[in-house]
Amino acid sequence: MKINYTWKHLDHSAAAEEYANTKLQHITKYVHKIISCEVIFEMVHDTIHANLNLHADNSTFNAQNSNKDIYVCINELEEIIKHQLSKFHDKRTNH
Repeated sequence: MKINYTWKHLDHSAAAEEYANTKLQHITKYVHKIISCEVIFEMVHDTIHANLNLHADNSTFNAQNSNKDIYVCINELEEIIKHQLSKFHDKRTNH
């Protein structure tokens, strides 16, 4: 899965991108076809705002989080998007 990263008012971090890649690989078990995935990191008033946009299975999913630590933001994004995708998966399989 190819993930596009955008860094706004924040230095690029290859370690954070690699960490996000490993964490977000787990979401592939909830969807069949991922069209695009974009993660945006933005520094606002000494807080990192993270936004994840995922287009998969003819649906759009969005997760947002803010924290001072980028790794905590990535973990929370993963939890939010997993929750959304599992609900979507359950709705689709139960009908």
